[in-house]
Amino acid sequence: MSAENKDLTVVHHDDVATAQKLGVAVDEVAVNRLTEDDMNKASQEALHLRSWTGFRIFLIIIVMGFNQAGYGIDWAVIGNINSYQTWHDYFHFENSGPILGTINALMQIGTFCGAPFLALSDVIGRRGVNFVGNLLVVVAALTQGLAPNLPCFMIGRFILGFGTALCSSSQYMAEIAPVHLRGRLVGVFGACFQIGSIVMIGALMGFSEMNHTNWQWRTPLILQGVAPLIVLCTIYFVCPESPRYYVMKGQTEKARAVIAKYMTSNSDPNARIVPMVLAQIEESLESSRTGVKAAWDFRPFFTRAVGYRTFVLLIYSIFQQWNGGGIIGYYLSPALDTIGITKSIDQIGINLGLTAIYFVFTAFGAWLIDIYRRRTLIFAGLITFILCQTAATITSWQYSLHATTATAALTVLWMFIYQICSATLIATMHNLYPVEILSLPLRAKGMGLYSVFQGAAGVVQSYGISVGINKVGYKIWVVYIVYNVVQLVASYFIFPETSKLSLEEIDTIFETPGANPVKLSLRIQEAKKERKRAEQAEERGDVV
Repeated sequence: MSAENKDLTVVHHDDVATAQKLGVAVDEVAVNRLTEDDMNKASQEALHLRSWTGFRIFLIIIVMGFNQAGYGIDWAVIGNINSYQTWHDYFHFENSGPILGTINALMQIGTFCGAPFLALSDVIGRRGVNFVGNLLVVVAALTQGLAPNLPCFMIGRFILGFGTALCSSSQYMAEIAPVHLRGRLVGVFGACFQIGSIVMIGALMGFSEMNHTNWQWRTPLILQGVAPLIVLCTIYFVCPESPRYYVMKGQTEKARAVIAKYMTSNSDPNARIVPMVLAQIEESLESSRTGVKAAWDFRPFFTRAVGYRTFVLLIYSIFQQWNGGGIIGYYLSPALDTIGITKSIDQIGINLGLTAIYFVFTAFGAWLIDIYRRRTLIFAGLITFILCQTAATITSWQYSLHATTATAALTVLWMFIYQICSATLIATMHNLYPVEILSLPLRAKGMGLYSVFQGAAGVVQSYGISVGINKVGYKIWVVYIVYNVVQLVASYFIFPETSKLSLEEIDTIFETPGANPVKLSLRIQEAKKERKRAEQAEERGDVV
C-alpha cells in the first residue's frame, strides 16, 4: 500500500476531553478543529470539472435531473389541467372547492404514507429506493391517465405521492457531490424541476386546443411516466452507489473507489481528499450520538441527542410548504380567476412564463448558493416573499373595487417577481438544507421523516388554499404574509449555518455538548473566514 494510503485509521475527536484538558469551552475546540481541517480546499485541489470525472458527474446530473423533472411535470399537469373544462366535465367538479382540494391532498397523503419507507435506502441502497419510487410513479401515471372514474383517479394520486416520497434524488446528489461543489450541483439538479414543467406546460398549451375529447387531459397525465421510465432504464448504469451507503455496510474499499472516481480528476485513490472523506464518514458513524438503528426505528429522532435536528427539520418542512408558492403552483387557475383571467390558454401561458423564469433564476441561484450563506439567502427570500405578497394583496383588492386591466396585470407582475425571488434565493435550499442537517446514520430515515412533515403540511395547505380561495378570494394572500413574518423571526433563532462544511463537519454543530447550534455554526463560519484572510495575507507577504 502506498504511503498516502497507510494512514486511514479513523481518528475519533473527543472535543469534550480536549476542552477539559486545555481548560477551554467545548465549542472553542470544535471551532478550531474544523478550521484546521479544510475539507473544502482539499476538494477544490483534487477535482477539475474539465476532466472525465466532470463528464461522469454531468451524466449523473442528467439521470437525477429526470428524477427531479418528474416532480415538475406533475406540478405542471395538475396545475394546468384544472383549466380544462373537459376534465371538470368528466369528473363533475369545479376548479376550486373540496373535491379539488382532496385530489391535490391525496398526493400529499401518499407522500406522508410513503415517506417512512425512504429508510429502505439504508437497506437496498440509494439507487434501489429511487428505482422503486420511479416504478411506482410510472404505475401512478397510467392509473391517472386511464382512470374511468374519480375514485380510480384518486388512487392514482395516492400512488404518485407514495412513489415520489421514495425518489430520494436530493439526498443522493448531496452525498455523491464533491464537497466544494455540493451546493451548485444540487442547485443545477434542482433546476431540472422547471425543465420538466416547461416542457409539459408547452405541451399542455397544445392540448388546450383539443377541447372536444377526454384525451386532452388523459394524455398529459400518461406522459408523467416518461421521465421516471428513463430513470429506471439508466440509474444502475450511470449512477454509482453512495460511498456513505458502502461505509455503512462495511464495504470500505468500494466506498474508496467511488470517492476516487467521482471526487478526483484522475480517479486517483492516493489523492489527499480520498482518505479525508473516508475517515470523516467512518468517524461520523463511530462518534454519532445516535448510532445506526434498524431501518424502521425512528425513535432516535425524538431523543434529546437528536431533538434539535428534528425540530429544524419540522420547521423547515413547514416553511417549504407554507411560504405561498402553492398558490402559484397547484392553485394558479383559481387565483387568476379572482382577477378576471379565466381563459384556459391565457392561464396556461402565464404559467409557462412563471415556470420559465423560475428555471432561469433557479440556475442563477445554484451559482449563488456557494457565495452567500444559507441563512442570508433564507432571510432575503422571506423578506421578498412578504413584500411581493403584500403588493399582490393590494392590487387584488383594487381589482375587486375597480376591475381594470392595469390592476390585474400588476397582480400577475408580483407573481413573476415572487418567482424570481423564490428561485434565486430559496429554491436550491429545499433540496440541500434538509440533507445537510442530518448525520449519516439519520439521513435516510430523516429524509423520510422530512417527507412525512411535508406531507402533513401539504395536506393542510391543499385543503386550506382550495377552500380559502373559494371563501375569501384574494385575501388568502394575507395568511401567507402573516406566516412568512413569523417564519422570518423563527429562522433567525432556529436555523444553523451549514455553508462550506462537509456533511460530516456539520454533525459537530449539532453534537457538540452544551453548544448552541446556531451560535456555534456562526462562530465556525467566522473562524474559517479569518483563517482564509490570514492565508491570503501570508501569500501576499503581509504581516498578520
